[in-house]
Amino acid sequence: MNYSVELSELTHGELFHFELNRLLKWIFLQHLVSFFCTCIVVGTGSSDHWTASAEQFPHPVMVVALSCNDELDVLLNAIENGCQTFIVAQSTAIEFLDAFRYVHDRATVRYPHKRVIILADDADVQWRRTVFEHGAFRDVMDWLLVHPQPDGKRVDLLTTSSGHDEWIPLASHDTSVPGILPRTVELFPNKRTNLWGRSVRLAIFNYEPYTLWSAVDDANDANAFYQHNRTLVIDGTEARLFVEFCAKLNCSLEISLDEAGEWGQIFDNRTGDGIIGAVVERRADIGVGALYSWYHESLYLALSKPISRTGVTCIAPKPLPLSSWMTALLPFSTVMWLAVLGTIAVSTVCEMVVSFVTQKFNPNKMHRVDACESIMAIISIFILQAVLIRTTRNPYCSQMILIGSILFVGLMIGNAYSGGLASVMTVPRFEKSIDTVQDLADRNLRWGSTHDAWIFSIQLATQPTIVKLLESFVTYPKDVLHEHAKQRNLAYSIERLPYGHYAVGDYITDVVSSNFEIMLEDIYWENCVAMATKTWPLMDELDELTLRIFQSGIQRYWELEVVTKFADNKVQHAISTSRHFDNPGPIPLQPSHLVGAFFLLAVGLGLGTVCLLLELLWHRLTATNDGTGMARRSETP
Repeated sequence: MNYSVELSELTHGELFHFELNRLLKWIFLQHLVSFFCTCIVVGTGSSDHWTASAEQFPHPVMVVALSCNDELDVLLNAIENGCQTFIVAQSTAIEFLDAFRYVHDRATVRYPHKRVIILADDADVQWRRTVFEHGAFRDVMDWLLVHPQPDGKRVDLLTTSSGHDEWIPLASHDTSVPGILPRTVELFPNKRTNLWGRSVRLAIFNYEPYTLWSAVDDANDANAFYQHNRTLVIDGTEARLFVEFCAKLNCSLEISLDEAGEWGQIFDNRTGDGIIGAVVERRADIGVGALYSWYHESLYLALSKPISRTGVTCIAPKPLPLSSWMTALLPFSTVMWLAVLGTIAVSTVCEMVVSFVTQKFNPNKMHRVDACESIMAIISIFILQAVLIRTTRNPYCSQMILIGSILFVGLMIGNAYSGGLASVMTVPRFEKSIDTVQDLADRNLRWGSTHDAWIFSIQLATQPTIVKLLESFVTYPKDVLHEHAKQRNLAYSIERLPYGHYAVGDYITDVVSSNFEIMLEDIYWENCVAMATKTWPLMDELDELTLRIFQSGIQRYWELEVVTKFADNKVQHAISTSRHFDNPGPIPLQPSHLVGAFFLLAVGLGLGTVCLLLELLWHRLTATNDGTGMARRSETP
């Protein structure tokens, strides 16, 4: 009763403002309470009768005055603090829309579901058309226009339709009748289940098996638009996700192409090229095509849920058979050869020292210790050759023990070498293959592709091995990469797909694929995602469909079908079997097996000839000097 008395004392204008505030509070309670924060946007000259009730709203409210000098910073802070819904006066609506994309692009938080309520004083047709034609209008799907009538007795509530640019009435509130709208009135109907042909601008390029496109003449064969004409058919493991997305939500795909830019890049001034450049410049709503969860790009764009998992590895040149001249060296490893040479040197020194010392025991039989004889004797023992041991010269136990131990060691090393040599001459030996990331870094072999996107994920790495790989990464056009593949002087980055296939550039053809083998380790692995603008309103719907498709397992079938249909199956087979070597078994001895022996013989003959010539020259010079000296002494009186 007291409530009625108080209302009767209000003027008509005050009563209308009271009912309007009460209606706004009801809208808050019924439709905005699930959101974290609401932002009330006012401007110069805006009436503040409806902002007075902000203190009574059931969740946090922030009031932003766009007339301030730092208006954009204030709005940005509001969004960062969780504002997902906005109440805007008609006088500031266009100014708010002008700043909408700017502040959201610079915000860290991303809320795809936003609601905007416009309080319109005089929403004429021209003003409504201006709102529809604004670029930011597509970024919000839940609009509510609160339009009080001039007589002050009714408030009309309108929203937008999904398929047409028009305001459609939802309900009307009679301010002269007590009570609020019925609970059955839905002021924000779900417009995401049926988009009524709304276009989704998708950025892709030809990269099998993720995204592929081709032009068709018959519009009935096409499933996507290009330049507003239904002339493209798209396919691929990730392109099919968006085909299903539009089939489910009744939308159409408008394709943005940039084959030269491929994945693209984003510059600090928010421009770019390729897929991500088209999205950051808002020439496309979303892009897809083996895009990874890159940190730098995540600062500018919104990332979807993971679509699939991929591993980045390399195909490296297959190891070649070792040269025949190395046959004599192959039985032992480098470390083993150093150990053998060290053993020979130590044994020679010990034999010479023992021989020299034992001669002191018998001064009557002094003989010069011959170094050359000692060296040849020790080497002969190690290669299992007969050695003349003169025990009659120094018949001492120390010398016998030394020679006996050397004979035993020589027997073991000589037989081990003989067995290894027999194995080398019957089973072919190859160069060391590149199996791991460390092998690729240690080999100093350049690796590359057509774009730097292959190293976006590891550019911030600090591990020495990865840093070294970053320094050796190169990019070339496809024709240059194909020529390098013929020369076998470059490794190529490929993707190991989740169901046993590979994403390989078309510069690796059937002719050159047999020259390469896949590494056993991945350089790194990543999640493939879609990248959209920060204000794209359908991200939650895409994420839900992505997870449903992932858990269904249909991607396994998609991968098999797309690879079989579009990829070079010979290249796929060559890479998958590159580590499976046929066992030729023992091979017959051939003249090439003795090239190493002939090489050592040639080296020995050459060195012997050079030494002989030097000795002859030295002998002649010595003889000449001796003859000159004798002649001078004979002439002296």
